[in-house]
Amino acid sequence: MTLNILELDQVCNIAEQVYFEVIDKLDIIGDCVVPDEDNDEGTRNTEYGSELYYLIKNAVKTAIDYQGE
Repeated sequence: MTLNILELDQVCNIAEQVYFEVIDKLDIIGDCVVPDEDNDEGTRNTEYGSELYYLIKNAVKTAIDYQGE
């Protein structure tokens, strides 16, 4: 049985932190995040932003050899 060094929610938190650092540093926030039409105070990822987030999330999972979803 393989044990994960992090839980999935921890992986997601790391991916989210890296995602926002990257889009801020590269000044591509407007390409990745837009206001959410369904939530006046919220935002949502664009297709490009979602692809970038999942790329980062999968890289984190690969780096720690995560065995799960």
